[in-house]
Amino acid sequence: MTRVALALALAAAPLAAAAEPLDDLLRQLQSEQQRETQETQERLQRFRAVAAERDAMREDAQRQIRAEEQRGEQLERAFRAGEKEIAAARKKLAELSAHYQEVFATARLWSVDLKEHLHGSLVSAQFPGRAAEIEPLTADDHLFAIADIDRLLFHALQEAGEQGRVARFTAPLTDTDGAVADTEVVRIGPFTATAGDRFLEFPPELQRLQILPTQPRDSLRSIAEELQEPDGEPAPAAVIDPSRGTILSLLKDVPDLLERIHQGGPIGYLIIAMGLFGLLFALVRNGQLFQQLRLTLSQHADLEHPRDDNPLGRVALVYQQNRDLEPDALEERLNEAVSEELPRLNWGLNLLRVLAAIAPLLGLLGTVVGMIQTFQDITLFGTGEPRMMAGGISQALVTTALGLSVAIPILLLLTMARSFSSRCQMILEEQSLGQLTRAPRTDS
Repeated sequence: MTRVALALALAAAPLAAAAEPLDDLLRQLQSEQQRETQETQERLQRFRAVAAERDAMREDAQRQIRAEEQRGEQLERAFRAGEKEIAAARKKLAELSAHYQEVFATARLWSVDLKEHLHGSLVSAQFPGRAAEIEPLTADDHLFAIADIDRLLFHALQEAGEQGRVARFTAPLTDTDGAVADTEVVRIGPFTATAGDRFLEFPPELQRLQILPTQPRDSLRSIAEELQEPDGEPAPAAVIDPSRGTILSLLKDVPDLLERIHQGGPIGYLIIAMGLFGLLFALVRNGQLFQQLRLTLSQHADLEHPRDDNPLGRVALVYQQNRDLEPDALEERLNEAVSEELPRLNWGLNLLRVLAAIAPLLGLLGTVVGMIQTFQDITLFGTGEPRMMAGGISQALVTTALGLSVAIPILLLLTMARSFSSRCQMILEEQSLGQLTRAPRTDS
């Protein structure tokens, strides 16, 4: 760039000779050359400095690489030596623990079984946290120590000792409403636990006592209540669930009487309504016939003073009013009087007989309808759930049970009513025949 400017200046010198002297042009050229020379030397010095710096850095990096390579070789030798030491230690450990492998395996299996047992044991309600304490011992990589085996032995002996003991303690209890409160509990071994007259259960997933949703019958609850009396004397009886709570926990799935009645459906309601009407009618009719029989027997003891409040008295009144008639006419009048009393004595018995016959037939109809519904469910859902089939069959048989429950007492009351009526009829026939034989006869 400077040379081009110099050439242009020389070319233009003759033109500018008149305006600018030649000396000034020479001085300017010398100044430019000096400045270019100085810049070139400075640039060369900077390049040499950078090159020297790069050489120093390269040498330093090479020294570090050689040092790291030496350090890597040392670490590799140490790693190989460590692997040999670990292999030797493992071999020595395997040789030392060969005689204890069976002991460790047995202890691990024992810890797993004991943890599962303690997790669902009723005794854990009194001593919570035992299963969690054994939980670390069940790991596959756990190495048992003497303290671990002592811990297993302690919990096993504690569980065995508590199984034969009746204990009284205070524990958190979940009510049927979900409220939790500390309550005094009586535990009979691992079988049953009670609070007052209520039986308790110990769900493993909850790890807390709770009241059974469905309680046993009142007689068992009264026995449980006697255990709560802290008089120091042994209770005369106790309720023990040999299945360790399984049977009591199944009570919530057992329907009560009202639920059984609801399972009968419309046919069941019809049977119950008919049964209530039939029982009420049979009781009233038995009372009436018993009263008539009592009055008839009373009248039988005093035929000379007939009354109109009983069949025999009314027949006797007919005899006294017509004793002067001819025997044939008197017999006809007495037969008419007896015939008038018989419908009164037999009134309603046919209705009871029909009700006693219809009730089991309606129960059978309900059973057939329920079985049809059960087989429809089997067609839709298959037989993979036996409890569903058993529940459907149970519901179907409810109507049969209702029908028999209605028919049996009605049949018994019908038999009683028929016996009262037959006794009255027999007395009427005997006395009417006796009155005819006692009546005076006239010779034709």
